[in-house]
Amino acid sequence: MNPKAILKRAAKLIDDRGASYGGIEQSFDRAAAIASLKLDKVVTAYDVATILESVKDARIATNIRHVDSHLDGINYRAFRLCLARPQTKGKGS
Repeated sequence: MNPKAILKRAAKLIDDRGASYGGIEQSFDRAAAIASLKLDKVVTAYDVATILESVKDARIATNIRHVDSHLDGINYRAFRLCLARPQTKGKGS
């Protein structure tokens, strides 16, 4: 598989999962609100994307050929960029 095909497949996953779970902002905001209640501290949507990307990285460490973990990791990285706090904009862009 070439890089463009990988990114196309990752984008299709976003569409497929979006149809099932809704948009990333709403879903990640909801997850952040739930985590904030459970942890009794503020958790942001960006934090949620970071944690989920980390879970995928941990899974990849045990099975480097698991395609779905790589694709999800790519998408969580993209979500992190979309959810980046305003103060991080402009740094490295």
